[in-house]
Amino acid sequence: MNGHRRTWFVVLPDTDAAAAVAAVWGTAERRALHHPSGRPWILGHWPADEAVTAQAGPVALAVFGTSDTDTHQLRRRAEHLRDPRDALALTHTDGPAGSHHLIATVRGTVTARGSLSGLHRLHLAEVHGVPVLSDRADVLAAAAGLTPSTERLALRLAHPLPHPADTLPLWPGITPVPPHHTALLAPGHPARTLAHWQPPAPERPRPEAATALRHALHRAVAARTRDGGLVAADLSGGLDSTPLCFLAATGPAELLTVTIGSLDPHHEDAPWADRAARHLPGTRLVLPAEDLPAMFADTDTPGPQGDEPFAWTRTRARDEAVARLLAARGARLRISGEGGDEVLQALPAYLRTLAPRHPATAARHLRGHRARLRWRLPDALGALADPRPYPAWLAHAADRLTHPAPPTTQLLGWGTEPRLPPWATPHAAALVRDQLKALRGARPLAPQHAQHQVLRMVRHSASAMRQLVDATARAGAPYSTPFLDDQVLDACLAADPATRGTPFAYKPLLTTALAPDVPADLLRRTGKGDFTPDAHQGLARHRARLAALTEDSALARAGLIDPDALRQACLGLYPTGTPYAALDATLACEHWLRAHGSRHRTAAPTTGGT
Repeated sequence: MNGHRRTWFVVLPDTDAAAAVAAVWGTAERRALHHPSGRPWILGHWPADEAVTAQAGPVALAVFGTSDTDTHQLRRRAEHLRDPRDALALTHTDGPAGSHHLIATVRGTVTARGSLSGLHRLHLAEVHGVPVLSDRADVLAAAAGLTPSTERLALRLAHPLPHPADTLPLWPGITPVPPHHTALLAPGHPARTLAHWQPPAPERPRPEAATALRHALHRAVAARTRDGGLVAADLSGGLDSTPLCFLAATGPAELLTVTIGSLDPHHEDAPWADRAARHLPGTRLVLPAEDLPAMFADTDTPGPQGDEPFAWTRTRARDEAVARLLAARGARLRISGEGGDEVLQALPAYLRTLAPRHPATAARHLRGHRARLRWRLPDALGALADPRPYPAWLAHAADRLTHPAPPTTQLLGWGTEPRLPPWATPHAAALVRDQLKALRGARPLAPQHAQHQVLRMVRHSASAMRQLVDATARAGAPYSTPFLDDQVLDACLAADPATRGTPFAYKPLLTTALAPDVPADLLRRTGKGDFTPDAHQGLARHRARLAALTEDSALARAGLIDPDALRQACLGLYPTGTPYAALDATLACEHWLRAHGSRHRTAAPTTGGT
């Protein structure tokens, strides 16, 4: 996935009208795949090693992204597809491992889906009356001549942004395809989507769930090492990334482990990483924090501005610098443990479903969570007894956007209510409130509160990672996240949540699953390192440059922030109770609005950063 131009593709129906619309994207520097009819099917720009394609008579298949399939295997699948319903049956459970888009054209009907996490996603829009799919909303917006919405951008100032507000494209006129849906483009019919997956019932006991997770992780990592060469893998010492290094060491690729230091001399990750390194083959690269860009470095300059604000502004400069270092050593990707926190744990709301079945166990777990999170018993019981359905919870949250930070007992319900930062204006609060209340028909991502929370966090993480993959790919060595693969997510969600969420063990599902693969002493870790001191020092070092952004703020001109309040937050002591994520989101929205508020529209995306 190396290269400096941003990747994108569009998917067209098998019609004459669509063939005419294909001219919108020109012909220079783009690739093209064709329907068996000869009409254009998929257009765009992507590295050759990012796509696997095959055709068998009136059927063609394409896989974009990371997978363990090849042209021969894909052709065999195509030979067994007789009609579009067969293509709909190509679900994540029996499809290729990895994380990717799967697109089919079967006797004139197109089906397309992304990944369950949303790391590979799809959008739908009409371009000159023709329904078109794309992996990037800004590509469709440019082709359709759409204008971004300041109201939608205001939503991105809230944290954590609840479902389904987090899926709304910043251009009205573009429809997101839900990650668990397949899109259909059939001649003579409107475009539509059909669900091809639903969260599994969380019932598997730990031994069975651990076996499924081990199989899924082995396939996920193998999909990334199967092509050989040099593969980098994060060796932080944490319980997510370290096991992936051991799995990567068994593949045909040469392994380069990467340990990034902290400015905190007492950081807990370093000794664990050193201990793991003694068991691993290959080369180890240790990068002291002092030798890398500090957090918040270069946040006064725009990074890549695609179809949504770049979420990880705080660490972008560091991530890109590491990608350049790895690429210079010949690494073709960087395996990361991102997503592990989200899929390997269940938030305490699982007690809602555990209590009716096993009340004694639920009571014991509640005591453990109360001790860990310092909850008062009446507060915890009140949160557990909250009967509100999801739409009512969302409407209530809309009225509390500017309230103090919510209590952590909200983890026992539908999740943490969103809050706006103190520099958001009353106008911004009104815009966000109205849009959240307009989602009165919203449904949760899963019937169970805990499963809903896991999926919301997974999709938030995948959205940020999708942007970071793009940025680090252009720097030479893209991030790759096995924990966000479909089969891994499915295996974790199927586990009994009392196994994932127990307060008496740290990620027991993972430690049980990979006990045959990882030295036992490395699986005994019960926590993770905290990089907050690095964030504090980075903000102190770069606060003046951040404050300078407020001098001519696009968000302020749009009436969404109070620049004086934001400047005070940058120059003074960091405001108590306001998470760094709030500053990240504001900086990201500022750069995005500057880029898209004044950019001349073109049919194809720009090359490189803005």
